[in-house]
This record gives sequence, C-alpha cells and structure tokens, in this order.
Amino acid sequence: MELRPLTPGFGAEVLTPDPDPSELRRALIDHKVLLLRAPDLTPDAHMALGRSIGEIEVHAFFPNLGPGYEQVSVLDSAEGNTATMWHTDESFLPHPPIGTLTRALVLPAVGGDTLFADTAAAYRALTPAMTRYLDGLEAWHDLGRIAQLRYRFGSGDAEALAEALRAERRSRHPVARVHPETGERCIYVNPTYTTWIDGLPPEESDMILAHLQRHLTRERFVYRHRWQVGDLLIWDNRATQHMVLDDFDGHRLMHRVSVVGGATG
Repeated sequence: MELRPLTPGFGAEVLTPDPDPSELRRALIDHKVLLLRAPDLTPDAHMALGRSIGEIEVHAFFPNLGPGYEQVSVLDSAEGNTATMWHTDESFLPHPPIGTLTRALVLPAVGGDTLFADTAAAYRALTPAMTRYLDGLEAWHDLGRIAQLRYRFGSGDAEALAEALRAERRSRHPVARVHPETGERCIYVNPTYTTWIDGLPPEESDMILAHLQRHLTRERFVYRHRWQVGDLLIWDNRATQHMVLDDFDGHRLMHRVSVVGGATG
C-alpha cells in the first residue's frame, strides 16, 4: 500500500485506491492518523470500512442518520455538534472506541481545521522522573464534565448539569495507557472528559493534568488537517487526541463511524 507522510512524526495519506483492509489496519497502527480521499463514499461503504477494522458503535450522544444507519453519527455545526476542545473520543466509557472514521461533507470557506496530537510521542518525551511519577496512576473520565464546563462558562443551565451528573457516565483509566497492539505508553488524559487523577490532592491533580495537556499539544507532536470535501480521516483513538478549531463561519457537516474498543489497562 502506497503512503505519503503527513508529518515527520505521524500521520499518512493513503494513495492506493481501495486498500486492503488488513494493510489499512496495520497502517493505522503504525501511523496513528490516515487520510483517504473518498469523494464518492456512501454511508454503507463508510460503515463497511469501519467494520473492516472492528465492530462499529452507536455513539453515546451524537445524532445519527436513523434506521439502518444508527452507527453513522452526524456532526453538524448548525446543531452545535463541533468538538472544539482537545479530547480522546468517549474516554468516559469503560471501553472507549479504538478508532474513528470521519468524513467531510460540507465545509466552511475557510477554517474548521482539525488538530491531532501524538500521545505516544508525547509520552516518550516526558522526563524519566515524570514517567516514574505517572506509573500506576489512574484518572476519572466523565461525560458530565461537558455539562459542568458549559454551566461554568454560561452556556448551560443547572437542570442540564444535574441530569448529566445523575447519568453517571464515568470510568477510570490509566494516566499512561499501554497501547494493546504496539506496547507503547500513551498519555491518556484530556480536558474534555478527565476530571481528576485518583488519589491525588485536588491541587496536585489539576497541576499534573494541566502540565500533561500543555506538553502533549506542543507543536512537534501535532498535525493540523485542512479538510477538503470528501476527505476521510481514520485515527487510532488509543494513541491520539484531537480538536476542531473554532475559527470558522458557515456550515461544517461531517459523518463519523467509530470502532468499539477494548480495556484500557
């Protein structure tokens, strides 16, 4: 399979038409983010490509295309479904997705790029003292954190916050997660879902979480994707974070399929 690097460190564009699924999966593990130009991809083909990687899910909260296509989530900026904070997909689940396949259907004239961070490279660049400190630590990830942030900054209400907290959609994962297929350690905390590091005083937990996020989003660990209509990005959700830049006017519409994950221990 012919590939073209997207950065010196990670990411690759797939140049081979109709790549073999097993080669595509291997390339995803090796490169973490893959770009395919897929202007004619149908929802059925989108789901089939996801199934070639693993079992596909119905997303926890995004709307979808409806009967028969429940696994195709719709991320529509007109409905406020644009993820503009750094995150790892659905890390509040006990078994978060292992991979995500997102395709651009409608794009603003400018802006709305997506940033990706290589959390394995970021872990390797930590000091030995920090890696020893993180060993064995676990952090809580909570879907209710989104409602908390919205309420704190004035875009949510108390009822929505209370409902989110009652839902108890939270899980605990290692701060330094071992990738099950590569054996690499990856930083596995993010500001969208991670609430605190278990067992640490609040001030220390906040300080460590802030330090890790600043570290892993340094320029040398980040790829910025400038979308074209029909682009399909596939990323390894176990070894990356991502966010959409909230710098655009106009309409941004994406379809997304996610592959069900395994344990994070």
